[in-house]
Amino acid sequence: MKKYSFISILVLLMVIGLILIFIELNKDETFTVVQKEAEIGVLIESNKLLNPSYKRATLGLKDVLIVNASGNEIDISKLEVGDEIKAEFRAIAGLSDPPVLSATRVVLLD
Repeated sequence: MKKYSFISILVLLMVIGLILIFIELNKDETFTVVQKEAEIGVLIESNKLLNPSYKRATLGLKDVLIVNASGNEIDISKLEVGDEIKAEFRAIAGLSDPPVLSATRVVLLD
């Protein structure tokens, strides 16, 4: 009886773990602004723990369309530390740690 209940609990924990991993891998990736770097870029950090596109990166914002959640264009000065954004990236602009990225469009989430 003890062996059966131990195996049942172990299987239940494995199923719960697999469900949590599935949820984490399928959620939308957003980024948090960690630091502003003058008027040309920001340091961002991903919200995903498993398989993020970039855990931390420097995002260049020169000549980038920045919009709010309703689609209105905003100025780069509206971005502040702690804001949640969603970004569309171009190829890596600079190989460093953290990588330097350039974006085509940034959406400031509410």
